[in-house]
Amino acid sequence: MKFIKQLLHSAIAVSAIICIVVFLMLFGAIPFDMNFFLKFLIGAILLIVGQSIFLVAIDGSIIKLGRAVGSALMKRKNIWIIVLFGFLFGLVSTIAEPDVQVLVNEITGINSFFSAWFLLSIFGIGCGLLVCFGLIRIVKSIPLKWVLLCLYGIVLILWFFVPESYIGIAIDGGGVTTGSVTVPFILALTIGICAIRGTNSKNDSFGLIAITSIGPIIAILLLGIIFGEPLGAVETTSSITSFSGIIMSVIEDVSLALSPLILTFIITQFTILKLPIKQVFQILFSFIITAIGLVVFLVGVYYGFSEMGTYIGNAMILSSSPVFILLFGLIIGFCIVFSDPAIIILANQVDEVTSGLLRKKVIYITLGIGVALAICLAFVHVIFSVNLLYFVVPLYIIILTLNFFIPKIFTAISFDSGGIASGTMSVAFILPICLGMCETLGNDLLLYGFGIIGLIATVPILTVQLLGLIYKIKSKNAKGGENDKQSN
Repeated sequence: MKFIKQLLHSAIAVSAIICIVVFLMLFGAIPFDMNFFLKFLIGAILLIVGQSIFLVAIDGSIIKLGRAVGSALMKRKNIWIIVLFGFLFGLVSTIAEPDVQVLVNEITGINSFFSAWFLLSIFGIGCGLLVCFGLIRIVKSIPLKWVLLCLYGIVLILWFFVPESYIGIAIDGGGVTTGSVTVPFILALTIGICAIRGTNSKNDSFGLIAITSIGPIIAILLLGIIFGEPLGAVETTSSITSFSGIIMSVIEDVSLALSPLILTFIITQFTILKLPIKQVFQILFSFIITAIGLVVFLVGVYYGFSEMGTYIGNAMILSSSPVFILLFGLIIGFCIVFSDPAIIILANQVDEVTSGLLRKKVIYITLGIGVALAICLAFVHVIFSVNLLYFVVPLYIIILTLNFFIPKIFTAISFDSGGIASGTMSVAFILPICLGMCETLGNDLLLYGFGIIGLIATVPILTVQLLGLIYKIKSKNAKGGENDKQSN
């Protein structure tokens, strides 16, 4: 039943994209191509099935392992052991993250200056180090708004010393590294360390995801400063087109990605876990199912979704006006939000935290506006060759300033919501559209093709912060009304 429920959720999310593609073909915005459309439908089915298998199987493998490690570390009551394992699991879980693998595949398909495994390791190290830093913040009770101010201040400074080609990749890396694999470990470690401190503070429970997502940004920017302008750019956005070639490549990538995670499980089993043999085999079996789901999912993305995204990007530049393309960005942004099951979780969370003052419908609309505007800005960046920093720097300054005027809990929720908004559909479909538009316009793919995922992870932060301001005003008005009644 759980698999069927997840299958329905995934089908709803993908169906929204299919409807948009059909709409574009019916109204002549893109020419109908039977070959591309059939590959797209096959890819959509594989994506739905693979994502469902993966998300159900991680409950018995990755999530169960995260909870077991968090519980075992909690019993030891040693903060620094938790921090050490935080780095280790931040590293290996990021390497296994599906969205990270899709992004890295897109980068290496355009420019082979760095290998896929090297980029995965850089993303993982960035996440691991920031997990450590985030856990230390909880131990030392450092306010989240000051930590975010310092970290994003470092990012803003580094941007002025790094080649521009790295900026889009860096902020996209921050948007994809906290997903369905990484988050369970982060949450388990957060719960464990809060228990050791003897606090159940909501302000501590949120925010570690937001801190972790900055790690890959800083790591890629430092990489750019050290290595300089990447060489060897190619003109194509995809290097493997045959179905069998994609399958073999994906199996190899998934094996390499999950191996460190499985090895870490075996090491922790002999050191801190010591689970019963039956449970060990259950977890290992679940890892195999997880790997199968991940392979099916990635094959669907590479075979159908990415190619259709590139095709749409190419076709719209040739046949549609910039105004239509921007309108398309607004519409697809709303569709992604209202079809993403993760948004439902966030909406329930905010509704509960604000005691119903901010209704779910308001949250959906707010996030929809955020993602729609983010995609629209990304299309402006691509079509008119606008420097990405002209969007991102003002956004970061406004966001960091607002942190000092909204309730503390909204500081954490707003930044965490960015990671939720920049989900699989953004990486698998919207990013290839941008790359396709760049390819047709003849723009530098590294310079103008990337950055959309980072924008989708940033603009919703601002919209949720504005919700926080509304909540603060409503709370004050509610208290004022109660005081007036009491005085009367």
